[in-house]
Amino acid sequence: MSEYIAPLSLWLVVRKRFYKSGVFVEPAWVGSHEPKIQGPVLFVSRIHAEVYAYMRNEYHRKDDSGNWRVISLQDFDLLEHAHGIDGKLYCQLAFGFSMADRDSILVYTGAPRVRYVPLPFDIPKNEKQVTFSFNQWAFDFMNEQWSSIGSSSFEKSLTHVDGLSEDEFAKVSKVAIAKLNVGRQESVEGLWSAYDAVKEEWMVGNEATFPDKSYH
Repeated sequence: MSEYIAPLSLWLVVRKRFYKSGVFVEPAWVGSHEPKIQGPVLFVSRIHAEVYAYMRNEYHRKDDSGNWRVISLQDFDLLEHAHGIDGKLYCQLAFGFSMADRDSILVYTGAPRVRYVPLPFDIPKNEKQVTFSFNQWAFDFMNEQWSSIGSSSFEKSLTHVDGLSEDEFAKVSKVAIAKLNVGRQESVEGLWSAYDAVKEEWMVGNEATFPDKSYH
């Protein structure tokens, strides 16, 4: 499974596909078509990952399924996934959600719209073992973004969640989901949000732009 270096724990939302050749664990993907920067979503917040899985299972399109679940990056073979991709592997580090209004997460096409930072990796096809190193600037950028919506100590919230028992985490994630409505129309204000588990609050604000690092 995956070995990585990062200041925060990382999480994926996946489902299983069963083929004659075996079982394929498929991660949720996001990205742009022009330029083509697409790849698996890696959540820096376990709560965000749970919210994404819940909303996608609840509001999925007819051509989607309702069996998405959350796993840790350690339990996913990111190297094998990279070998199955043509070109670079883009890991999309998700740090929040777009909002339809201040109380409603945007679920436009069956899945919540995430805000993310794309990090590219060039993985040789013959590589047998890799330790993925996630660049510190991406986490610095995310801290700037969280601060811009009033959560200057958001990393403390993430660390707090990592220390919860499974039962405690289940209760916290249910509270986070219960505080959200669902909207289908994008807000003109460019609203987005991140859940602060210490404050037990969805921190909502307008889109902030930072030169050369404003990926979303």
